[in-house]
Amino acid sequence: MLRRLIELSLERRGVVFLAAAALVLVGLASFQRLPFDAYPDTTPVQVSINAVAPALSPLEVERQITFPLEQAIGGLPGLTEVRSVSKLSLIHI
Repeated sequence: MLRRLIELSLERRGVVFLAAAALVLVGLASFQRLPFDAYPDTTPVQVSINAVAPALSPLEVERQITFPLEQAIGGLPGLTEVRSVSKLSLIHI
């Protein structure tokens, strides 16, 4: 079977050449439309939650807002790390 394919290719060199040229042109056209970046973004996906609680002390903010949010977020699939900062009237998770 391979011998027959080689014989047909040698007999019809023009068809083989045109097919190869068409493949090269399609490849070049695809390469020009290919979106790529010289400096890929390697930062991990991050989510920032800001909550304002002007009437609460930092301890109350930690107890009533930050801890329940961390517990709710903690079960997400693919989560590797949770960090939070509780300041006077501002929570950043």
